[in-house]
Amino acid sequence: MSRILLATTGSLGDLFPHLTVAAGLERRGHRVTIATAEGYRGRVEAAGLGFAPMRPSMPEGEPDLEAFARAMDPRTGSEFVWRTLVVEPIRDAYADLMAASEGVELILASPVAAAAPMVAERRGLPWAPAYLQPFTLFSARDPGIPGGYEWLWRADWLRRLAGPVIRAVGRWTVVRWSREVARFRAELGLAPAADPILNAAEAPAFSLALFSPLLMPDEPAATGFPFWDEPVAMPRELARFLAGGPPPLVFTLGSAAIYAPGRFFAESLETARRLGQRAVLLTGTEANRAALGALPPEVLAMDYLPHAALFPAASAIIHQGGIGTAAQAMRAGRPMLVVPYSHDQPDNAARLARLGIAAGLPAGRYTAENAARALAPLLEDPEVEARAGAIGRAVRAEDGVGAACDRVEAMLRAR
Repeated sequence: MSRILLATTGSLGDLFPHLTVAAGLERRGHRVTIATAEGYRGRVEAAGLGFAPMRPSMPEGEPDLEAFARAMDPRTGSEFVWRTLVVEPIRDAYADLMAASEGVELILASPVAAAAPMVAERRGLPWAPAYLQPFTLFSARDPGIPGGYEWLWRADWLRRLAGPVIRAVGRWTVVRWSREVARFRAELGLAPAADPILNAAEAPAFSLALFSPLLMPDEPAATGFPFWDEPVAMPRELARFLAGGPPPLVFTLGSAAIYAPGRFFAESLETARRLGQRAVLLTGTEANRAALGALPPEVLAMDYLPHAALFPAASAIIHQGGIGTAAQAMRAGRPMLVVPYSHDQPDNAARLARLGIAAGLPAGRYTAENAARALAPLLEDPEVEARAGAIGRAVRAEDGVGAACDRVEAMLRAR
């Protein structure tokens, strides 16, 4: 039995994979503590896992819509999130993790938990990054596509040719954003970070890539998706709706973009009307749902439902491209229209399109006319349906949790 600390921050899409891996390690006899925002304490403890608070804390009360709008901006959102989640609270996060890491033997951390490598270095502990999406690896061989470069979606040879440049620019950008983190490393007497993305002086003991190898075939650390499925009964209203007609289009923005949706839900409603399709809109908030007004009988709007309970019943899934939502849509085996806002979402959209199971439409161009035009071939082409079904079967056959736990235990045995 080993004591392991997992450190993460962000949205539910960031939390859920870590919950899954932690639960898998607990089943194998290890003691696991998750360090994350105080607002997630209930979810972590309900899963039977140890909890340690790590700042930044989630604000109480109503969500800060202005902050979410800044976070989802396609040009400046990533810088805002990095500065807000990584740079500003770095000293507080370090103090929290130093307290949480007492007596542990291994630290696993998402790249945005930038205090974790410093804590590991000070304590002489092994640590490993846990990547949730290909984009965060900054690979030169299979580079991610940043927002604003969607024109690279259809030119794979050009994307690979530009890989080293994309990687170099990405690393330089993070260095520029993280000067305060570098100063804090110096204050602690640590060597400058050789890897600015991971804030690490030396290479980690190993790494976990907690996503399907289908998205990045050349990545040896890809484990498959570790799904966290919340137990929930399908609401009667939804069950009746699904039984009352053909499979509907499903529109969702995950757990973060719902607070900065723009006209997504209004345009989605009109898209369904133009295509003559039934639709389920997961609006995320009561305010988004209320803004739609009275709905026709062929449309149902709900604030929230775990994606695993609904996606398999969809004719197609229209979503923002967050990795958690994309993973559930892949597992469901349904065609997708991906509407990326910011961060890793444009790259996820491009990778899904390369699999032949999705089309991409940047959020700034998401209108009913454009969405209907993009969706029509996805709904009508039996080859897209067949490819999506095959991808779904492949993802359901993966054992992301088992593979991740195997890698962790192999490293522990090697030490």
